This record gives sequence, structure tokens and C-alpha cells, in this order.
Amino acid sequence: MGNLIWVMIGALGPDAIPKELPKKDALILLAVHSYIPTPSNPRPEVIEAILERLQGRDVSIAFSMPKSYFEKAVKILGLEKLANKYKARILQVQGNAKEKIELTSTTGNKVRVKVLPQALDESVMKIAVAMPVSHSQVILYLTMPTASLNIVDPKDVQNLYEGFRPLYKYIADLYKIQKNYFCIIDGKFVIEGDGPIKGFQRYWGVTVYGDNCGETDYATAWGLGLDPFDLGYLYFYFEGRQPSLEVPKALVDNKTKIKLSSNVGIQLAWKREK
Repeated sequence: MGNLIWVMIGALGPDAIPKELPKKDALILLAVHSYIPTPSNPRPEVIEAILERLQGRDVSIAFSMPKSYFEKAVKILGLEKLANKYKARILQVQGNAKEKIELTSTTGNKVRVKVLPQALDESVMKIAVAMPVSHSQVILYLTMPTASLNIVDPKDVQNLYEGFRPLYKYIADLYKIQKNYFCIIDGKFVIEGDGPIKGFQRYWGVTVYGDNCGETDYATAWGLGLDPFDLGYLYFYFEGRQPSLEVPKALVDNKTKIKLSSNVGIQLAWKREK
């Protein structure tokens, strides 16, 4: 893992919310993969534990999905009940993503997207919450894709899918423009195989967290038996340079090997592209 230095990455057992989670005004970004019930969606008990910790603060919950799907997903996740109980706000990205930004692809193409203004507000803590999900487009969906793709207007998200290599750079660049983050990997279960929808659930039992989604995802990918730089968004975020970080003991003790999507060979072709 290179030279070991201290960075704020921790690992706990399942169903644990880290004590280090700051109690600040927050925007909670969720990795919601479907508007129908699926094991890859966030667990409501994890969302509730975070909301409980943030009681008394100004808190919004968001994820990017077209309006009709968004409303169905809110219902199946029980978010209305949770929001009412903890006086949080459900924020629909479509219609509220008004800050225009320009991204540059790996080939120099320019793409313009609208993002949530709250994501660029340094006074608001962003909390990315994701389950480790084997994914047909990003290989492993962790907190950086959650932080990046769920602040973008769903009408604009489709413009980012012009190939695996550009997509991974867009995810890294979208995360880089944001500050004040806390990242939580709910790894009680992992979703293996052809996720997020057709994957299968396996118990892992690790909660990984940190104040940098790149470092948190890097450590998690390592703990799941991957070369972290197979995840293109981590390669672009770290600009191809291996980070120096200390992997928490609980992650080392529970190191495993996740089964990836059947199209992972095609996804890894980004490494041969220019």
C-alpha cells in the first residue's frame, strides 16, 4: 500500500455509524439504484441512524432520478416518514440543480451540466452513503460516484455516458469541485455479479468511512480484492499516483474478493483507450 501515513479512514462492524460524523447542516446523497425494491438500494435503517445523529441541524436528502421514478423511490425507501420524523427535507435534484458547470472529457470535448448549488456550498457538509455494488457501468459503485452523479440534473446525467473512460473522468472531476465531505460505505452486505439490479447479496459486515471519498473508496476497493485503479474514477482522481494511506485493521481482517459484473472485461477497456 506504499508508505503509511495517517488519513481519516475508519472501519467498523455492520450497522455502526462512526462517532466522527460531524453534527453539521448536511446534504445526504444516496446511491439509489432503482425505484423498485432491490438489495442494492440504501438500507432505511442506515439513513435513519444518520438522521438521528444530525437531529437539530438543517438536513436535506437527495439523489438524482427523473421525477416520476424519484417519487416512487422515495416511497419504497420510506423517506417521507423518516424526513417527517427527523424534520429533514427531501430534495429532488431535477428542478433544483441550477448551478451550471462545464466538464472536459478525456478527448477534450466540453459537456455542460446543472448541479445542486448545495453541493458547491462549503458551509454544507455533504454525506455520501453507498453500499458496495458491482456495477455494469462503473465496475464498483461506491461513494465517489454517489457524490458526483447524484448532484447532477437527471436530464444531464445521460450526457456523461459517452464511454467508460470519459465517464470515469467526469465522476472524478465532479467530486473535485466539491468540499466538506463525509463518506460512508455501508458494507454489511455487498452486491456481487451483474449489479445493481441483477446482482446478488452477500454478507460482508464492514462499515468504512472517511472525510475523502477517493481515499474511502480506494481502501474499500482494496478490501474487496480489487486493484483500486481498475476503478477509473479513482485513477483519474489520484491522477494515476498511488495514494499513501493506512488501511484500518477491521478492513484488513475482513478482506475478501467480490465477484464483478459479467461485462467487467469491456469496462476495463478504458485502460487501453487514449
